[in-house]
Amino acid sequence: MYLLGLLLAVVASSLWGTTGPAFRIASQWNLDVVTVNFVRYTVCSLVLFFVIKKRSVGTWNWKRPLFILGSAGMLLSSLGLNVAFLRISIGLSMVIYYSAPCWVMVGSWLIGRHKVTLLQLIAFLMALLGIWKAVGGAKAEGTLDLVGLIAALAAAVGYAMYVLNGHFGPGRDDRLGMYARTFFVATAMMTVLAVCSGRLGVLLYLPLKAWFVLLYLAIFCTLIPYGIFILSLRFISGNAASIATMSEVPFSMMWAFVILSEKPETSAILGGAMVLSGIALMSLDRSDPGKLKTPLHRAKREKGASSPAK
Repeated sequence: MYLLGLLLAVVASSLWGTTGPAFRIASQWNLDVVTVNFVRYTVCSLVLFFVIKKRSVGTWNWKRPLFILGSAGMLLSSLGLNVAFLRISIGLSMVIYYSAPCWVMVGSWLIGRHKVTLLQLIAFLMALLGIWKAVGGAKAEGTLDLVGLIAALAAAVGYAMYVLNGHFGPGRDDRLGMYARTFFVATAMMTVLAVCSGRLGVLLYLPLKAWFVLLYLAIFCTLIPYGIFILSLRFISGNAASIATMSEVPFSMMWAFVILSEKPETSAILGGAMVLSGIALMSLDRSDPGKLKTPLHRAKREKGASSPAK
């Protein structure tokens, strides 16, 4: 059963890894990041609404600052990473995105006044060194774009904001309710952005192939892999599952090469190895078992919830 749990986590990671290539394909129909994510968020919200109607969830104040911050973070995570996919290589985007646990850890230091341990500090420095290696190599190869770099970092910080809401905000004692309500509010924000962009009309003229890609992003890059990951937690621990999902980084590089013929920068591979080593080291820390250890430690205590769509 343990091997089954690991296999499920890896399968989920493989599906998540197809997000970048699928988004690149969707962009060929003149679909911008806001329009694509509007469709994804709407589809996922409808499914979540059905799920939450079937389950009993707690009630809490929607207006608490961390909840609003978490909703904005969820939105920033999706939009930032998708912009990065269009501006820099998919592999480099994922390496930078996986710095999210560093910003979660910094937030826990600042908000929760958690003590900084030597192990955390070493892991944090390893992750930053890996990002520096990946970014520096991409710059030397001429594949670095400043907007893409900033967008990927913003996505990582946005994910950290969502996680901090779950740990310190109103979602601390109501994981499913926190995720669903955060997603609903983020969907409302996305709808406002989509309407203001004035580009929703393009959806009326999309060919059937484009709709298949959009639905693929919503179902096979979001709903199904999150469900598979949650299922894996029945057989293995949250730490084991989250470490297994680190395979998303090499999977994203592999799928980018297979589908788009995009070769990852050598520096992205080396830097990614350093980042993931630092995050793995971070997962060994036991000083604060409530913290999220990796970006895809998505549902250890969500009890049926999942994390932001990419």
